[in-house]
Amino acid sequence: MEFIALSIILLIPAIYLLVTISQLQAAGYAAVAASDQAAKTIAYTTSDTQAEPRAIDTVHLTAKNYQLDPSTTDTTIYCSNTPCSTPGTQITVHVSIDVPLPLIPTFLGNQTRIATMDATGYHVIGEFE
Repeated sequence: MEFIALSIILLIPAIYLLVTISQLQAAGYAAVAASDQAAKTIAYTTSDTQAEPRAIDTVHLTAKNYQLDPSTTDTTIYCSNTPCSTPGTQITVHVSIDVPLPLIPTFLGNQTRIATMDATGYHVIGEFE
């Protein structure tokens, strides 16, 4: 009986720690993938008016693929030239993803987050792209 009680007392925090670490790892991978793919999305979009919405959609889709809430993402886009499709333009996309504590509800309307994962992706539009 003592073995079962002790196992449960030690096992539950260990499992919670593993779930939390996996959420952090997923958010880190998602931030890197989203920033990289969003920069490439802007570079290969033919219409400058559609480039930014498509990049943000790419970030949200990437967050969904990593089973994260897309509303916890924040995207900042910077182009060295205007418009972004000009050859030689360096596109910089910064993505931040808030990581909430697993299984903890919102507190007074605010999500309880454990960390924010940041990543920056770059793409330079070549002369003949």
